[in-house]
Amino acid sequence: MLSITKIFHFEAAHLISSHDGPCKNLHGHSYELHVTLSGDRLNHQYMLADFTELKTLVHEQVLADFDHSLILMKTPDNMLKYRAANTRTFWMEGEPTVEYLLLDIAGRLSDKMPPGLSLRRLKLYETKSNYAEWEP
Repeated sequence: MLSITKIFHFEAAHLISSHDGPCKNLHGHSYELHVTLSGDRLNHQYMLADFTELKTLVHEQVLADFDHSLILMKTPDNMLKYRAANTRTFWMEGEPTVEYLLLDIAGRLSDKMPPGLSLRRLKLYETKSNYAEWEP
């Protein structure tokens, strides 16, 4: 099995409304997303996949919603406080923890893989020392 990884960066703000600590306050992160694909065969260009095509896919499926957005759980309280905010807001069904964001990203990408490739691993850094990892 052969794998390739492309790294993406995006900026986003969030809060964890159910948290008892400081993460209940609005704050931002510089996220780093590692997307790893795997497959058995090289294509006619001797590549597992074209990094440019992977970049386009991740931009369309993930970064278009998350980059430079306020990411919040859709609760009545959050809707009341932040619906009128003059910013891009992405509403989620769950709290936008690094783990929940990663599960959402996996769902967005898993079914969009080119033929012969699979989503092997995702790693999402919330800070330089905190990250979540996903594997099927």
